[in-house]
Amino acid sequence: SLANRLARAEFRRFRPDTVFVFFRDLPLLLASEFRQTARLVIWCEEALESLDGSIVDYFAQADLVCMSNPQRFDWLRERGLDNMAFLMSGFSPRFHRAAPNQPFERDVAFIGGPGRRGQRAEFLARIGRRFDTEVFGMHWDRWRHVTGDLRIQPPVDNRRYARICATSRIVLGLNEVNDDSYYFSNRTFLTLACGAFHLTHYVPKLENVFRSGEHLVWYRDEDEAIEQIEHWLPRDEERRRIAATGHAEVMQHHQYFHRVARILHWLAVGLPKDELG
Repeated sequence: SLANRLARAEFRRFRPDTVFVFFRDLPLLLASEFRQTARLVIWCEEALESLDGSIVDYFAQADLVCMSNPQRFDWLRERGLDNMAFLMSGFSPRFHRAAPNQPFERDVAFIGGPGRRGQRAEFLARIGRRFDTEVFGMHWDRWRHVTGDLRIQPPVDNRRYARICATSRIVLGLNEVNDDSYYFSNRTFLTLACGAFHLTHYVPKLENVFRSGEHLVWYRDEDEAIEQIEHWLPRDEERRRIAATGHAEVMQHHQYFHRVARILHWLAVGLPKDELG
């Protein structure tokens, strides 16, 4: 209740035209109040694996719901919502940018948690048995019975993230969900922004955003990931070329600046037609 009072006081003091909310960070009560005098934009970067009526009620408060997983649109439209637009995540170069060149400290790095069901633990343990691998993130202690001797380090801040990217030959990507069209972790944008060579799990339609072998490289299963690591580890110059091209691509097209500009355009002229391929 104290937090709600403070938020109301800030809202009255600032008198915003538009309120941006990251998924459910604004309670439903305040969302329903704020929307009376300001336009409400909800930005959802979650996979939304579990959908229920409370999400529909919450999204209904918004003038615009921007979602990075368009696979959920049909379910939401069947329940009466028509305020959704597809918008990927992004990054800010203020927080994620390339660190200076420095010697490599490991072959493979993964930055993130083990997944809600620990689905990354066995995979990364397998990678760790074959390659010089380090993992950085929270909650890995719960999966020590699976990861064994895999080198686990604490979570990192933005500056440390960039340094890991600079000192790792390959930065691995593995999404929470890998089967939904266009949906992938913002780890992809952060890693490319930090200038790393990124090997990530393929998701359907990813080729409409990035090109494998040009901006990053992808794999489709664990066996292919190991094959790709073996292929790319000795190819320093090719990895640098791909990392540089991927960095340039996200700088030009995928900053949060670009996303917010698109949102403000939609608020001014209306939602786009469904243009997903």
